[in-house]
Amino acid sequence: MVGDASSGGGGGDKPFTGRAAIGYDHGYDAEVFYLGLALDPHYVEGFVEGCLERIGEDDPDEEQLFRDLWEDETQREVVIESLKADCEVRTGRPAGL
Repeated sequence: MVGDASSGGGGGDKPFTGRAAIGYDHGYDAEVFYLGLALDPHYVEGFVEGCLERIGEDDPDEEQLFRDLWEDETQREVVIESLKADCEVRTGRPAGL
């Protein structure tokens, strides 16, 4: 699913578009992280948002813990690595990018 994906959390009421939407879809639906897009901040933000929304469905307290850590820019790498641990990590990029 590549296209717009609504953000229910930190993104307000604006939908994710482009690579951010792809990251959101992969974090929420596919649980996949693409190393080929790891340097794209929009992709990473979408991925984190998708993962946090998925986590929040089962454990809102854990979601809030990760959101608090994400707000601290010195902890962002810790959050990304923790979320990647629960996902399939693939080299390269998704088809079409």
